[in-house]
Amino acid sequence: MGEAAIDAARSGAVRARATILSPGELSMATARFRPALRLAPLILLLGVGAAGAQTYTAGPGLGLAVPDNGYNGTLGSMLCNTIAVPSGGGDTVVTAVARVAMSHTFVGDLTIKLVSPASTVITLVSRPGVVETADDGNDAAGFGENSNLPIANVLSYDDTAANPSELMGKIPSDLATDDTICVFPGSPCNYAPSSGAAVAGNLGSLAGQNKVGNWQLCIGDSAAQDTGTLDGWTLTLGTTPVTLQRFSVD
Repeated sequence: MGEAAIDAARSGAVRARATILSPGELSMATARFRPALRLAPLILLLGVGAAGAQTYTAGPGLGLAVPDNGYNGTLGSMLCNTIAVPSGGGDTVVTAVARVAMSHTFVGDLTIKLVSPASTVITLVSRPGVVETADDGNDAAGFGENSNLPIANVLSYDDTAANPSELMGKIPSDLATDDTICVFPGSPCNYAPSSGAAVAGNLGSLAGQNKVGNWQLCIGDSAAQDTGTLDGWTLTLGTTPVTLQRFSVD
């Protein structure tokens, strides 16, 4: 029995062991050969896909009373309801829209805020019709718009809306005490956020944040007698997912 070894070539070779039989002898030889076929290089590319949108919901039927005349400028003085947003479908926020189904008999009492998992506070509504000097619920600057909100007619808060929420109850004209926003002919159902005397910022301020975690809708009331109830709300988040564009192996 004899054994022959052929030194390895240094580039792209594949080692194989062959058994060679001849009369009276079994020879083991080590051979190296270059494969005739090579796989073309393959590449893994991760890219940013088009923005998608997911909607998360609380309610309907929450039946949560807004504390009457309790708002003092803090989240702790407001009714707050939470939506827990999970991971999936892209976690980086691009756009946000809030829709709120609630009743109230005097919209000028109301302050409504959206709070992100990163604790960014966006004021959606700040006492329409009141010229505020501070975001503290003080009545010294007047009582504001006296029209109503209905549960059945959901209001949307969206940066792209034509009218700011400060004008709720003022379009198409100054609504009366018995008139209802989003029901009265020509009264819009969509509004852009108005921060009033609170920290400035719109829903676009949330862009780039991680959507995962607890989002809160908080509602405060700044005057006695007229009251309201939160029936439900939705949060629609446009996000940018990471998508697999091409997969390959070298």
